[in-house]
Parts: sequence; structure tokens; C-alpha cells
Amino acid sequence: MTESTSSDTVANESLGGTDGVLTDPILARLREAIALYFWELEAIRVRLEEPFQLASGNHSPVYVNCRRVISEPGFMQLFNTTAMLICQRRGVSADVVAGGETAGIPFAAYLAQVLSRPMVYVRKKPKGYGIASCVEGLVQAGDRVLLVEDLITDGGSKLGFLDAIAASGGVVEDVLVLFDRQQGGSELMATRGTRLHAVADRQTTLAVGEAAGLLSAEACRSVHAYFSDPAQWHRERELEYREL
Repeated sequence: MTESTSSDTVANESLGGTDGVLTDPILARLREAIALYFWELEAIRVRLEEPFQLASGNHSPVYVNCRRVISEPGFMQLFNTTAMLICQRRGVSADVVAGGETAGIPFAAYLAQVLSRPMVYVRKKPKGYGIASCVEGLVQAGDRVLLVEDLITDGGSKLGFLDAIAASGGVVEDVLVLFDRQQGGSELMATRGTRLHAVADRQTTLAVGEAAGLLSAEACRSVHAYFSDPAQWHRERELEYREL
């Protein structure tokens, strides 16, 4: 999808499906509503003068906090509807739904219920006591496991979850996230033979925010400049930058 302030352009979304590329206006409209919810709940925030510091030590003019949305029942219902449609349109089949510790767990729980599938959750590292399991719940050998997470950036943090599920006997062909920052996560998942599906993403959410008057054109340009070349963005602001 091209980055545009036009609602019609935002809605005309190209999606990678099992039969190639298709245009899905229903899914596009649902994702617009999700994007507006992100702005209303302040689950996405833009701050140009005082950029947010990230866990890596780098800075960013945009911050996404998916944990804010779990307290809004209307949002979670919309998440379920959109995620189910994605699964239907893209041919996602799963025997088990897995949530990544910790932020992926509530989204996996909601989705597992509406899909009528058992749920497990995956730890970032084994417990230091008991049976030291990384996967809590039951995964049978050969089970197709849909990994659900709140957010993906470059995808590196998801590799441990994929390895843990594989070690338990599960097969992960699909990963579903609430929000894709579109910083290489899809490409990394593809190297593991796994498709990435996003309920919301950076480009759509910024475009919808600008079209709704919630984000100025200047702010939108600055955010796009950051994602285009974060190292240069840091240099222009005399901020230290760490290559990830």
C-alpha cells in the first residue's frame, strides 16, 4: 500500500493471499477502524521534540504501546473480527494458538476462544525450576501452531518463540501480530518459512492519523524519515545510535 492521506487510497489495500495478491476492501476498512482506535486510546504516540527512548538505547519519534488496548472491550472485539478474517482470507490453519510472553498472551487468549482452538503460551526462557518448560500448555507432535504477538519490529525476538515451539513438536507456518512496525519482521519470518500477518501496521496507522487530522503532515514526514534512515535521523538530532 502506498503511503497516502487519501481514505480511498488507504482502503484500497493489497494483501498477499494464498492465491497471490488480492484487494480486500472489507479488511482495509477494519484496519482503518483499528488504526483510529490506536490513536484514540493513545496506543500510538508521536513526539518530535522529545523523542521516546527505546529499550535498545536508540530513540524514536513514534511509540506503540499495544498493552493499552487490552483494557478496551470494543477494541478487542474488533481485533478478533479482523484477525479471524485474516485467517480466513489467507488460509491460515491452526490446531493450537500460542501467545508469546507476556504481551502476546491476552491477544492469543481472545483469538483462541473465537477460533475454538486450545491455547498455550511460550516463555522467553525456561523457568529455573520444575520441568523448565518453555511452552506452557499442551502441544502435540505435528500440531500446527499459530503464534500470536502484540508487536513486531525486526522480528528477532520472535525467533526464540519459534525455536521453543519447534522443540515441543509444533509447526509454525504463520505468525499473527496486532501491530507491525514494518522494520524487517516479515522478511525475517520468511527466512524461517513462516508467513507474517498483521492486524495493523505503521503505514496504515500513520496514513489514517494524518487523514483524520490527528497527525500533521510535518510530523508524518518526520516519522517516515526516521523509518527510512534511522541512523541519519539520529545524526541530525545529535543523538547516539546503535546498529541493531
